[in-house]
Amino acid sequence: MQVIERPFYGEYAWAYDFIIAPPSAAQCDFIAGLFSEGGAGPGSRVLDAGCGAGSYSIELARRGYEVTGLDASPRLLEEARRRAGGSGVRVTFQEGDLLDLKESGRYDAVLCRGVLNDLLDDESRRRAFASFARALRPGGALVFDVREWEGTLRRKSSEPVVERSVETEFGRLTFRSVTRLEPQTRRLVVAERHTLLADGAEQVSDYTFRMRCWTEDELSDSLARAGFRAAPYFGAYDRSAPPAPPTASSAPPPFTRPRRRRRRLRRVRRRARAGPRAP
Repeated sequence: MQVIERPFYGEYAWAYDFIIAPPSAAQCDFIAGLFSEGGAGPGSRVLDAGCGAGSYSIELARRGYEVTGLDASPRLLEEARRRAGGSGVRVTFQEGDLLDLKESGRYDAVLCRGVLNDLLDDESRRRAFASFARALRPGGALVFDVREWEGTLRRKSSEPVVERSVETEFGRLTFRSVTRLEPQTRRLVVAERHTLLADGAEQVSDYTFRMRCWTEDELSDSLARAGFRAAPYFGAYDRSAPPAPPTASSAPPPFTRPRRRRRRLRRVRRRARAGPRAP
């Protein structure tokens, strides 16, 4: 998978958690709870696929997991290692491609947050789930999130612009994102601008990229092809979230519960058999 060279992933990797809200204790407790329900309690081996600056990896390690954080961006991994070094917990971070996980059956659980929307073609999407299935032991748990198209369409039609400003040790950083919808392909065209103001000088970085949203049918097909069991959706990393909030994306579920329509958080469990079906 080719790295999307957003400023987030390079020159502004240090500002990742200023722009993207870091995980709350409740969110990480929820993820750990899903893992435990799937047979992956503290002490289990967890892969954080697309770990970014390492926030979730570190929090899961605090909860007793043996965590490997994987990302394709060297700059984000550098930031993740720096943070882990001051956290008092041990996390292994490595550069790699989540579409080509080679260690068969190594992990008890996989977490994948905020990455799968960057996969624009059908083949890459199928490869991602086949790769997760290969990396998991039989019966292992997968927790992931994606942008569900209908909810994203409603939200971005009414709120296409996001802007945040924060004071940092390097100056005042303003982040602005403008989203344009492409309904025919369920894609988002996102124009981002980072502006850093320090000592009267202004540094501006612009970047435009595309994301492709998901539907539940597409997710179900990808999961089935890779040998996963279907499971219900959640509206967020919280069981109390409503089924299909207009502002939410889609995502993962607990293993054998009845499926619910158009929910955001899904966790899935790999079937206990020798290997996944070919994608």
